[in-house]
Amino acid sequence: MRLLLILTVVIAVIALLLASWQRGKRVFVITATVTAIAVAILTFGVLKPGKHDQVTLPPDGVRVVVEETVQSESGIRFTGTIHNDGELDLAGVTLQATALECDDEGSDCRVIDQQQEKLLLFIPAGRHYAFAMVARYPAGGQPADKWEIAPLSRIAYPSP
Repeated sequence: MRLLLILTVVIAVIALLLASWQRGKRVFVITATVTAIAVAILTFGVLKPGKHDQVTLPPDGVRVVVEETVQSESGIRFTGTIHNDGELDLAGVTLQATALECDDEGSDCRVIDQQQEKLLLFIPAGRHYAFAMVARYPAGGQPADKWEIAPLSRIAYPSP
């Protein structure tokens, strides 16, 4: 997105400078000076990391509570709540849905499929937020006896 913004600004600046060149030297010098100052500020803003940049961290302090699972034609829809028990505000969470095939007693299970889904949502520190995600059925038509949802990573805003 930044690249598109920079490209648009460069094209606009070139058009502005060409138009001011045709008006005269004084207008061109003023326009070139203002343009140089604006480019310096824009370059500083693009190259210097800001306090609102995001970092990917381990899922420490993220709890996922699945409240409902609904089967549909395209997959299993999970709804529930994501709790941010950490100290940083979250910008998103990567969840992993794991399909398990269990024996008759339900104690010995093996993984038959795993799927990852990145959820982009803002959760302030110490708060929670509702989520919904869909996991596709395992390939080969093998039915899953049990599903587990676990956080793999979190996208957080670093503290200023």
